[in-house]
Amino acid sequence: MSEIQMIVILSLLGGALSVDATAALQVMLSQPLVAGSIAGAIVGEPVLGLVVGSTLQLVWIGVLPVGAAPFPDGAVAGSVGVGVAAVLAGSGVSEGLAVAAGMMSGLIGGAVGQRVTSRVRRLNLRYSAVAESRAEQGDARGVRAAVALGLVTRFVTASLLVAAVLSASLLLRFLGSFTVEGVFPTALWAAPVAAATIAVGGRDRRESWFLAAGFAAGLVLVVLL
Repeated sequence: MSEIQMIVILSLLGGALSVDATAALQVMLSQPLVAGSIAGAIVGEPVLGLVVGSTLQLVWIGVLPVGAAPFPDGAVAGSVGVGVAAVLAGSGVSEGLAVAAGMMSGLIGGAVGQRVTSRVRRLNLRYSAVAESRAEQGDARGVRAAVALGLVTRFVTASLLVAAVLSASLLLRFLGSFTVEGVFPTALWAAPVAAATIAVGGRDRRESWFLAAGFAAGLVLVVLL
């Protein structure tokens, strides 16, 4: 599978699974663990998908798309994280560094996805008004069209977000020029990278600074070992 094909497929996957979050179904397919595992299976890296997806799931395990509460887009995060890790691993980047970059990219994608979700919800208010207006007129087709437009908007925005982040990740292939003796077990990267994801997404500033410092220290230790 070429990189372009992978980006296209994962973008469509991210968009489809993102719809599951609140727009339709809601059977938890949009959770990072599930999205990452599916993405990993698609790109031929099931273990990589499980590692990235499960770590992101642990970071956001207490966050659920309930009511109007803001939440990171787990489907985007899982698709982006696995895609970035797979691209870098295929470019000669060490396994640990590829996984770390994938997790950080997944965090960024999930955080941006949260903002996109908020904007899509505002747009859905307009679609809802149109649907109500059509319903009052007895126009069932108009109601279905408004609902379908909301679903399509969610799918398209999430797909474009995944495509944008994955395309940008191609620029990170220069990391393959950095060589460090030894192969780092993926587990060594899990703690510092998870700390970094919490640091970026944390609401408490003091907690964020402490966790960011922990990530930096952990990264230095892993590189030096």
